[in-house]
Amino acid sequence: MANDRGDGVRIDDLITLNRSATVARLMFGAVHEVNNALQVIGGTTELLQLSTDLAAPVVDGLKRIHAQNVRAAAALAQVMVFARQKSDAYGFVNLRDVVARSVALRTYAIGRARLAIAQRVPAEGPLTVVGSAVLLQQALLNLVVNAEQALIGRSGGAIVIDVERQGAWLRVTVSDDGPGVDPDFVITMFEAFVTTRPRDEAAGLGLTVARAIAESHGGTLTHDARSPGAAFILRLPSAH
Repeated sequence: MANDRGDGVRIDDLITLNRSATVARLMFGAVHEVNNALQVIGGTTELLQLSTDLAAPVVDGLKRIHAQNVRAAAALAQVMVFARQKSDAYGFVNLRDVVARSVALRTYAIGRARLAIAQRVPAEGPLTVVGSAVLLQQALLNLVVNAEQALIGRSGGAIVIDVERQGAWLRVTVSDDGPGVDPDFVITMFEAFVTTRPRDEAAGLGLTVARAIAESHGGTLTHDARSPGAAFILRLPSAH
């Protein structure tokens, strides 16, 4: 079977998009079911802790189970909130909030991978842009996940999100201390369906979508070749 429809669109890429949409629907249902299970686990551990005849090690174990249950439920709640948001509402967006929510969404996965993430955001002064909070968060999440993938297998690796004002622009830099971008990949890395990872692990749309979102907000997304690791700079016009 030919792998091109004749209009430049690869059939394999369409299949990948369809599979991604199907997986997203399945995951949404799975998250709902897992959340229900976590509520049962949390409620049961709370009831058990009310017992007065339990040995100290059992009580400690129940406390640890309950703490991890709360942590997992919070992570799922963040995902559900993000999934249910609409992306067509434009208004004033505080980049502090966007960064904080993005970090919260990825903290659990990053911790599981034995990586670290830090955010360096000015404590004072407006960091406001006009746009869609959902889309901007999607762009930032794509950059963070891209950094995570670059650090796979590098226990102790770090991701840093820097926010700074440059005149009439706000600049968000997502960097990692990984091996950097392969020079052969630099020219094409913003093109759709281009990825250095196996096709069953990545669709090659993260950077493409992030740049499209930046440009739809009057901004840019560029690669900083001077960084020893990988670094991507999101520039957005300031609203103030």
